[in-house]
Amino acid sequence: MKCLLALSATVLLMCQASPAVAQVSMINVSGKLSDGSFITATVTVGKTGQITGTGVLYGTNPAANTNYKYPFVISKGATGQGKLILTGQMTAGPAVTLTAVVPNGPIVFSYVVGGKTYTLTGQGTVTVK
Repeated sequence: MKCLLALSATVLLMCQASPAVAQVSMINVSGKLSDGSFITATVTVGKTGQITGTGVLYGTNPAANTNYKYPFVISKGATGQGKLILTGQMTAGPAVTLTAVVPNGPIVFSYVVGGKTYTLTGQGTVTVK
């Protein structure tokens, strides 16, 4: 009986010492890239960990004096070594990858057109809700 009582007390103390971790439901990434363009992405995280969302690469082309906006859909996400890695496709078709250091720091946006990979780097912020 003393052993069971001691075990119960230990379990109770462990539960109080380590509060439950709140589940992440939304992640926002925003940043400025080295070519002067900007990127934003918002994803939702399902209860099973499925990540889906949208983003946009936008800016101004000074040579043509025009604004551009390239939306993309995010279908997968992963984390590793303090980074968030989101993958998906632009509405026009090219595959995209957005990698961001959490909570802020370097970001890398790459996309593939005609078999060639284009990479833009910059600084950004990741917020989690």
